[in-house]
Amino acid sequence: MTHSSLALSPLVLICSPSPLSMTTCTLAYSTDEHIRQSSISFATPSILTQVYLETDPRFAFARVKGDICLVQFQSETSRESLAILVFRHEFVSIFRYSHGLRVSPEDIRVLALLDEDRIRYEEESGTVFLAKDLMAQLRRIID
Repeated sequence: MTHSSLALSPLVLICSPSPLSMTTCTLAYSTDEHIRQSSISFATPSILTQVYLETDPRFAFARVKGDICLVQFQSETSRESLAILVFRHEFVSIFRYSHGLRVSPEDIRVLALLDEDRIRYEEESGTVFLAKDLMAQLRRIID
């Protein structure tokens, strides 16, 4: 993986279950067009899902239809569906708003809730800057 390829394309991780309860993952660079679909059914439920249903908007690394994404949970979330904003990887530790989704809690798996103090979100431009330690955490999740 080179920094130039990170800068040119969104980061996508494609995971699939394999024998012995392990997951095989492939790192690829492509668009996130396929997760714009209204029906998302790949990810397993997260035990942490209930946490965001009662909290302010939070950022998290989450698996949505097999792809690891930076997402923000919105306050209009209910027990029946989660309103999320999906951010695509732009460059090193910069993510940009891609699109909004509404998914059922069973269709998204939260991998890590992110510390709000380690994030700078410029809402007007839709840009999120993550601290270096959060990028290291993302690399550990991917590996």
